[in-house]
Amino acid sequence: MAQAASERQAPTTNEYERLRTKKKERQGNTEQASVTDVFVGEDQVVLTVGFEWTSDTERFVYCLEDDRDVLKLETLADSKGFEFEQISFLEGESLAVVYTGNEWVPEAHVSYVDGEGSASETFRTELRLLVRELARTPGVLRKLVQVTRSMSTKQLVIAVILVKKIIIVALVAYMLL
Repeated sequence: MAQAASERQAPTTNEYERLRTKKKERQGNTEQASVTDVFVGEDQVVLTVGFEWTSDTERFVYCLEDDRDVLKLETLADSKGFEFEQISFLEGESLAVVYTGNEWVPEAHVSYVDGEGSASETFRTELRLLVRELARTPGVLRKLVQVTRSMSTKQLVIAVILVKKIIIVALVAYMLL
């Protein structure tokens, strides 16, 4: 008799949890999640987070060979006051996560999700990725990136103006010849 009562209670609990989960999984909904585990491997980082309103967990997998994933991890660590190398310290921390319509994403890198970030955030992200890629290329491009990083704002503005003038002169010369 007690077994039959517990069997009836289990589906009710599971049904309640499923309904509560469906209520939480609405696009744009922000919830708090606790980081229950951080795995740092040679080529990937896996964060496992849990919610107080469900027994299910979410896993965020980041490939360390993908510049976009590394940028996401840097942003996530920075949002909690840690350096990239201290990513394992996130275990036990509470994260704000946003439901994007089909998955939970840490709020710190919502701007990296397709269709979620503003145009300016997307531009800045792509520019940072381009600079990282150029920094890895050998020779002249690497030196150019290093020089650009060490320039002051005033020097950078002057350099942009000079480059524009050179392009205009080149276009005029092309049209005349």
